[in-house]
Amino acid sequence: MMTTSTNQSDHVFDLKISTGDGSSPKYSYMPLSPVARSPKHGVLSRANLSLMILLFGVGVLLGGMSNHLRLPKAPESVPKTHDSVPKINRFHPSLRKDDADDSLKVAFLMSFPNSGTSYTSRLVRTVTGHNTASNYGLETPGEDGKSAPVFDFSPEGPFWSQPTDARITRPTKGYLLTKTHCGGRCDKCSTDKYIETHQTFLQRCLEGEYTTGDGSGGLQVLRGHYDKSMVRKAVHLIRDPFDNIVSRFHLAHKHSERRKELKFLAKYPKSKEGFRDFCKDIGMEFRSEEKHSKFFDDFFDEVKNVPCYADFFKYLQWHNLAFTTTWDLGIPTM
Repeated sequence: MMTTSTNQSDHVFDLKISTGDGSSPKYSYMPLSPVARSPKHGVLSRANLSLMILLFGVGVLLGGMSNHLRLPKAPESVPKTHDSVPKINRFHPSLRKDDADDSLKVAFLMSFPNSGTSYTSRLVRTVTGHNTASNYGLETPGEDGKSAPVFDFSPEGPFWSQPTDARITRPTKGYLLTKTHCGGRCDKCSTDKYIETHQTFLQRCLEGEYTTGDGSGGLQVLRGHYDKSMVRKAVHLIRDPFDNIVSRFHLAHKHSERRKELKFLAKYPKSKEGFRDFCKDIGMEFRSEEKHSKFFDDFFDEVKNVPCYADFFKYLQWHNLAFTTTWDLGIPTM
């Protein structure tokens, strides 16, 4: 059985694997039921309730994102005794004077891929009527095929998520929810492609591909990067790891269907067996390299029979580095 646990004191995920009867580790998961009971009976589904709570939390954290969500006013009087005064960091970005102005500031929407980032962004746009942003302008070009930068002074990102949708407004102040997947998240890749330090991970959080003119009337794709000082808050999405890994298989399947890769689709059908075969083949492809990697040195024998074990490693590394990144930036995070 494989489980994950969170250390509340330092926000570090631990992966625990046990076979119980001594046999090879087995993979199993239980997806969330999309509807616990029909809404007409007055009972919300777990998924809908979670989304409602998430949306409310995002609104409270970002504050200026929407006029519909307001933070409570600060108390008029401050306690005078030292013991009753909350311990705060005087140099925290949220206390800087330039955060109190009317300018638009970036709030990361951070997630390991296939954790609901795009859905969360769409939900925020629908409820607030305000546009969101993304590091990946290549995914959301304007009518001219070019990515639309949010800031004139930062043409390399971030970019408007829906640059052509006239039904939503582009906020000019407050905090702009900005999608980023950071680094260490590649599919079917070797360790040198997904092992990150906290410095390289932060670099990936601030970059993405975008489309711009090539100077001769055509278009070109470039990789852009913006300054970390633009980031003032963050929302850190965490999805159940078992659901997340299975979802990555579904995404690979979707891409293969789009490219009409009939061999892949026949070999890895959308079934438990197809998923296991998919994971097994990926594991065998990079097993020799990972076995001799110092990053797997202490626990490779324990995880080598776990389906898609490298994806679980990427998942754990990603979230640990995400916590480190927001801590290093010194920004309020939900």
